[in-house]
Amino acid sequence: MTDSDEEFLTIGVFARSSGLTPSALRFYDDCGLLVPASIDAKSGYRYYTRAQSKRANIIRQLREIGMPLDKVTAVLDGDGAAAVEIVDRHVEELAANARAAAEAAVSIRQLFDEKYCTATVSAVEFASAVEQVSSAAGASGDFPVLRGVLIEVDGGTVTLTATDRYRLSTRSLVAQCSAGAPWSRIAAVGSLGMATATGTLVLTATDDAMVIDSDGARAEVDPVDGEFPDWRAIMNGLAPTVTRVVLRRDFVPLDSGTIRMTAGPDGVSVDGVPVPAQVTGSESLVFFDAAVLQAAVASAVGPDLMLDIAAPDHPMLVRSALDGALTTLVMPVRG
Repeated sequence: MTDSDEEFLTIGVFARSSGLTPSALRFYDDCGLLVPASIDAKSGYRYYTRAQSKRANIIRQLREIGMPLDKVTAVLDGDGAAAVEIVDRHVEELAANARAAAEAAVSIRQLFDEKYCTATVSAVEFASAVEQVSSAAGASGDFPVLRGVLIEVDGGTVTLTATDRYRLSTRSLVAQCSAGAPWSRIAAVGSLGMATATGTLVLTATDDAMVIDSDGARAEVDPVDGEFPDWRAIMNGLAPTVTRVVLRRDFVPLDSGTIRMTAGPDGVSVDGVPVPAQVTGSESLVFFDAAVLQAAVASAVGPDLMLDIAAPDHPMLVRSALDGALTTLVMPVRG
């Protein structure tokens, strides 16, 4: 034998020169991808030539980058341009899969090393809740903590709450929460609008703030220092409802000053003007700052509202018929 291209090599020698194992060569023979140059009829031994080394090396390298057999065959059977295009597309798919895996790894690592739980919520619902609740946030510099929105994550629920002492709005969202400790942060209203309004959002707490991840982008929320009022104690301490009113949300006149509202068996009147409504309970007379009541009504969803009146000097509970998760309290004023 000579060192020419026609020199026959045993499967072991060819395996070492090509970087493929004998079992891989037998497999590629059986599937027709790399057929030996000769097979001994008696012994069944496979023999290869050095001319087959290039094809073997191409197969090995394509398989090392995870290319499936059908694509390997297409590369080997195509011309140069077609082969390069198939390889380029495969590499692009690998890069896309690597990016997706890296993003998934972030969430997976959090499952094993989380101090605080994370919450995944609908971006649309979160944006709606921010818009509804933040209208009740304060604007005065006397109480900086009231200029933020309290965000609480616990047990599959995300709750947003804001108050300016005259109104209080709170809304709860269903969330998918990971393992970890529940948490709460007070977020500046303006920094909550940076997240996307499509897809899902992931809320994550840091030791002194929180971040919102959406569509591969991360927004750090500006924290507000201070102790937020115990809004649950306020809600739990509400006096019993004596008058319940269901009416259209446009009942509030676009006026300034003080609004006089009477509700009872004879119906509802606002500043002496009758308003179509359903009333149960005893008669009540309450006064509200027009701007405060208008803002509370504007944040509700749907055309109808339910008002629970307890007393002239107790907060009135405002609920939307379409969104029971949103609850707003409005403080009356002296008439």
